Amino acid sequence: EEEEAPLMKNRKNNNMDSNFIELGVVSADEEKGSATRRRTAFTALDTGSSPLQTGKNTLDGTYNSSEGDVPQQLSGSEGKKQTSLREQPHSFRVMSAPYFRESKEGRCLFAVMVVLSLANSAVRVTFSYLSRDFWSALSNKEEEQFYVIMTRFLAACVVLAPISVAYRYQRQKLAIAWRKWLTGRVLDLYFSNKVYYALERQLGGGLESSDNVETNVSKGQTSKEVDNPDQRISEDIRSFTEFSLTFFLTLVTSFIDLVCFSFILFSIMPQLFLAIFGFASLGTFLTICVGKVLIKLNYESLAKEADFRFSLVRVRENSESIAFYAGEAVEERETFRRFAHVIGNMTQINFAQMKLDFVTTFYNYITWILPIMVVAPEYFAGNVELGVISQASAAFGHILDDLSIVINSFTDVSKFSAGIDRLYSFMRAIQILDRERDIGSLLLSTPPAGDAALLGGHSSRQVESVEADTIKVKEFDPSCANLYSVAQPTSATTILSIQDLKLVTPDRSRLLVQNLNLSLAQGKHLLITGASGAGKSSLLRAVAGLWTNGTGEITRPSSEHIYFLPQRPYCPPGSLRDQLLYPSSTEISFHSTQLGIDQSEHSPDGGPSPRDRRRLVRDWSDEELLSVLDSVNLPDLASRSGGLDSVLDWSNTLSLGEQQRLAFGRLVVNRPRLVVLDESTSALDVSAEKMMYNLLKDLAADMRGSGGLTYVSVGHRPTLLTHHDLKLSLPS
Repeated sequence: EEEEAPLMKNRKNNNMDSNFIELGVVSADEEKGSATRRRTAFTALDTGSSPLQTGKNTLDGTYNSSEGDVPQQLSGSEGKKQTSLREQPHSFRVMSAPYFRESKEGRCLFAVMVVLSLANSAVRVTFSYLSRDFWSALSNKEEEQFYVIMTRFLAACVVLAPISVAYRYQRQKLAIAWRKWLTGRVLDLYFSNKVYYALERQLGGGLESSDNVETNVSKGQTSKEVDNPDQRISEDIRSFTEFSLTFFLTLVTSFIDLVCFSFILFSIMPQLFLAIFGFASLGTFLTICVGKVLIKLNYESLAKEADFRFSLVRVRENSESIAFYAGEAVEERETFRRFAHVIGNMTQINFAQMKLDFVTTFYNYITWILPIMVVAPEYFAGNVELGVISQASAAFGHILDDLSIVINSFTDVSKFSAGIDRLYSFMRAIQILDRERDIGSLLLSTPPAGDAALLGGHSSRQVESVEADTIKVKEFDPSCANLYSVAQPTSATTILSIQDLKLVTPDRSRLLVQNLNLSLAQGKHLLITGASGAGKSSLLRAVAGLWTNGTGEITRPSSEHIYFLPQRPYCPPGSLRDQLLYPSSTEISFHSTQLGIDQSEHSPDGGPSPRDRRRLVRDWSDEELLSVLDSVNLPDLASRSGGLDSVLDWSNTLSLGEQQRLAFGRLVVNRPRLVVLDESTSALDVSAEKMMYNLLKDLAADMRGSGGLTYVSVGHRPTLLTHHDLKLSLPS
């Protein structure tokens, strides 16, 4: 810094054609707890007055600002926390009720299923009496009566068997419809307001502040409990919907059977009816005492299996890099380490299951002979027939099964309990990390749509608290001056404005920028430079609204008018045409076209969600898209790939340089008003880099009638300077 300052002063004195404005940037000295002032060179390369203006400067070009302390790093959770058994009914209710409350189809399917469940219970009672008469006729050697009962039995099979089939079909149909709705709602919430990004960042170790959340559960704690979101969305929701219905119907059926067969058993022998309750209570108590450890072990099993699977996926996605490094031994060791955790957990489950099996197996063996032992003396005395013993045994078995739900389904219930914990903690994390949702709102309620979402606002419960420690990102529509008047820029020609920006890392351990003020005019292109770690990419993340820790205000075009190009472009699954159009779309929501889900069920106003606003400004023919590929020096890409509609793994098919050029083609197709490039030409040679920036300049000239195009770049190459009008230099 001491070497840089005289150089800047010398350049300022000797170069009268350029304007140099120094921005004061404060960086924290973590060891001493004090702040040291640094200077940032801001260079206007064009002559005349600078279109980028700064504020709070004194006559000597420095800021008069107080030195602030760096916020302390938040503490994360000290361990994963399971929902207590008393809280699980509440967790289940808040996740299951919205579907039946909001979906008319769900309520109809549920009503039909309940009717079929009652009918199915009636089928079992009917066959109970037929079975009694069958065995009585066989015992008494009444041949004519035997064949009459056989005829009735076959007729009952023809009439009543379809009821059982329809019951099982309806149950699965409701499970599919519920899963479709619940997965659609969860995906809506997961992708709303970049929740998926916030969740992934926190899983990676960056904790955000929980000061703006009125809850005693910090964001750090919530996010650290939420591992493997992919498993929770795909597998946990499936098991939640399927087992919920199965268990509910088991309870309903058990209650109906308990009532029906209790009358049968009580009419045969009251003593047996009373004894069964004591026997079932004892068995349930022993099962819970012995098997309760399975709930915890099954919860851990889901996480350990997901971690092991993730390690394999990571190797597959980074196979080339691992091969270059020859890091097979390290990866194999890490994979085996996670697999060892899986095996250890399986061993513990197996041992706990063995202890539980001792209780349940002995219990089940006793149930076979107990009713016969009690009724046998009456049979030997000639007071009852053999069919009565058969009916009593069947009734005893039905009632005992009804009273032994915990015993018979304890393993499945323990897995279901663990799944409720995982799914509820995931939904809770989504709710907390979504800045547009009220923390007191329903867990599955959609965030508010409209201007509040577009302007980067917050729900009413957050407004007062976020103003103190959150960067506010306001958006405006540059093509419609009066549409979002709340967030109009300070000048009609200003495309990007930053006021009093203070930016810290998500874990709040480092202060990156302080007191940054700038106003970028339309058509003036800005280059941001600085040493590695100076915060260049972090500043772009703040402009994008991804990093919000700090203070200040950023005003920029709305999402459909701004385009960010990262150093490694993202190539989504799809055709070559999809790569050029991304992220724009000419189609309506995927929900309505592929899943048959009514979009109004997932959007409060019945229309498309805010993230669906990006549309192409016009349709592009195949010839025009091929011309775009030619303009980014990829003329033969379509022909050697099999055409525009060919689907390949583009991330592995194309080199990084080809991916970067393809990303510039997306700019031609989407035509944003502001482009932000983060080392977007790092894999290109100087001539290709010049070609890409000339393409941007030609695009800006072509869009001049609609407001033009402005770009902001981050880079290290000196050759980038010739393609920009302004330079912002951040210190190391």
